[in-house]
Amino acid sequence: MANLQQELNIFLTTNIATDQDLNLDQVKSLLALRKQEQVKLDVELDTLITDTRSTLKTSLDQTKTQQDTLQTLTGSLTRTTNEMDTFISDSQAPLLAKLTTLEQNLRTVETAKGYIKALLVASELASQALQLVQTKPDQAITPYIQLVKLEKYIEQQDQYQELSTHLKNCQMRLKQELNEILTKNFKESLDALAWPTPVKPPYGPQLKSKLEVFEKTFCNLLFLQQSSESNPSKPSEDAILSPISIMLEPLSLRFRFHFETSKPTNRIDKPEWYLTHVKNTVSTHMPFLMTTIQPILETVKQHLPQKTFVKDQFIRGLLQDVSRKLQKTIPQLLNHSSWLSHTIHQVLEFDQSLQDEFAYDGYMELSQSVLGNSNWFNIWFNAEKAFSQSRYDEIMLDGQAFDIYAEDDMEKSTLETHPIKRTKSAVRLINLLENITNAYKLVPNINQRTQFLTQIQLNLLTQYQKRLMTAIDSFEALCLIRSVPVPGALPDSVTGVMTATESGSTVASLNRLYRWWTSARCMADILKDWNEDEFFINMQFELNASEKDVSSDGLFSDACQSFEQLIKRIEKIMVKVATKEWISDTRKYAKKDTWWQTSTDAPTEISDELYEPLQDLRVTWNYLHSILPQVDFLFIYRQTLKEIEDWYWKHIITQSQFSSSGALQLETDVKLGLWKIGQQWVLKPENLTKQLKEAIQLLTLPFSSEAQKDTDIPSCDVLMKALANPKQSEFVQKTLDKLGIDVLNNTQIRNVLRRRNDMLYSWN
Repeated sequence: MANLQQELNIFLTTNIATDQDLNLDQVKSLLALRKQEQVKLDVELDTLITDTRSTLKTSLDQTKTQQDTLQTLTGSLTRTTNEMDTFISDSQAPLLAKLTTLEQNLRTVETAKGYIKALLVASELASQALQLVQTKPDQAITPYIQLVKLEKYIEQQDQYQELSTHLKNCQMRLKQELNEILTKNFKESLDALAWPTPVKPPYGPQLKSKLEVFEKTFCNLLFLQQSSESNPSKPSEDAILSPISIMLEPLSLRFRFHFETSKPTNRIDKPEWYLTHVKNTVSTHMPFLMTTIQPILETVKQHLPQKTFVKDQFIRGLLQDVSRKLQKTIPQLLNHSSWLSHTIHQVLEFDQSLQDEFAYDGYMELSQSVLGNSNWFNIWFNAEKAFSQSRYDEIMLDGQAFDIYAEDDMEKSTLETHPIKRTKSAVRLINLLENITNAYKLVPNINQRTQFLTQIQLNLLTQYQKRLMTAIDSFEALCLIRSVPVPGALPDSVTGVMTATESGSTVASLNRLYRWWTSARCMADILKDWNEDEFFINMQFELNASEKDVSSDGLFSDACQSFEQLIKRIEKIMVKVATKEWISDTRKYAKKDTWWQTSTDAPTEISDELYEPLQDLRVTWNYLHSILPQVDFLFIYRQTLKEIEDWYWKHIITQSQFSSSGALQLETDVKLGLWKIGQQWVLKPENLTKQLKEAIQLLTLPFSSEAQKDTDIPSCDVLMKALANPKQSEFVQKTLDKLGIDVLNNTQIRNVLRRRNDMLYSWN
């Protein structure tokens, strides 16, 4: 009732909105309309009831029928079960065996059907491929690819092993037949281009149609090869595309004709002939390869498993001939060391040229195929080692081994520069070592390169360093120590040592030392350069990566250090030679006993005994300055001054008594002699002998403080008394600072002051 009331309210609200809607005609019209709708709804309801009853009746009938069928099946199942139990229990009716046999027969029939179907499909695909290849070669690949896929699918089915074998054989026969036809077509296109005559762009109109045929036949062969790959995603690194291989056939035949027959061009001592031939072949065909074939590969790259460059394929194919040639000829070269070395050098350079000129991706693969044979490498290495040793022995047995190299000897020194003049042995040894580097520089294996470095180059450097050391040992024994020669030392004719009687002069001895010095200096300098060379830096990096113990300073750091030590030792010997000459020349000067004598005249000239020593010293220093670089000369100059200063201290200052005039004479000898000649090379040589300078300053101090009333210079007696009084240490230090004395200690100062006559008896 509530719903009916609600619907009535909605109806009235919708249809009677104003007072005019309440007239009788309007109400009657609305009632008539509602009666029509009610009648229509009643008819629909009756129809729905009738349909529902019919559907329910049909469902009940179907349910009853299904129930009857179920009851029938249940009875049949019961009977079947009983019958099966009866058959199973009855020994004369083996039901399971019969069922098994029937199942096997059924499987056999299904397998036979599969065999027949596969055979029919394979036969149809093969027929299609053979028909199409005659008229439409590019379409013949499609049925062939389908056959390949069918064979792979059957191969995965365990029950079709024999069928898989048959289909594989069918595929191989079809591939062979297709390949013969496609190859024939491709060769005809090559003949049309006059291959292997180089085809050089730009192409004329007469070649364009031929190139179109070439492109089609090229692609057909390529598709056939790729569809036949067992695993296209992982091709062999050495696999060469089928059309490229065909293009290489006439080139390979030409190679065999010239270099593997009895032709004059087939000489095992001339590997450069066939290597140059191969490189020229690549160069002449490169334009055609890059402008014509490479674009073809780009258009079909989706069919290729990886990025492919035709130039690399072409070169790799040509290298197969070279590799075959080397494998045959190198065994014949093992007893000819010079030919073997020449061949390997040529192969290394050839490999590098392929990389440099053509950016070939197979870097040094030809060299690796040769040097990868340990026996071949060892024979070559030993030959190189023996040759290098013989060349070194030849260099060192030369009587002029330590003479200055002629070209360097022609160079003139200037006031600013003194170029290092190399000896013949140093120049020739450096050249030999560089040739050895060039011999193994391109060897791809780091361990093999290391053998050359350590067993040949570093070994020769060690021999040279020992040779110089032996010469220096002999020189010291014969010229400085004046004893018998060092046991085991080399003869003078070999070392180039000059004995004391043969030397003639200090300059001659220094000249001999200079030759050894410059030899060692040349080697040290070149080794420093090699340590910075890109090749040796990379080699050091490779050795460090392989966890080998290598000095971080460079591969030649130890050898360089050995030569640096030799250089320092020779420089010290030069100082000894110069000092020895000074000591020998100044014997009279050291023995003179006139320092204590007094004189009223102030000295203006150096002592007579000092002229010859100073002249010889000037000659020595002039010679050293003319041959040595400035830095090295100054080192020897300073060290010699130090030795002479020490000689003055030991033989003059601490061994003599000085009067005022004697002290002034000593000051004159040093100022106008040693220091004055030294001003030729340094501005203030006295600053290099501060001990001697301070000693002279003390010896020339005034004695009496009364005599120095008008000056700030402290007197000698005041300084002596202050030195004796520990409480006046501060005064002593101030006095020494005023005098500029900072090298001599208090004990040395007292010893110097005691050498004065006026202080000899005043010291308490």
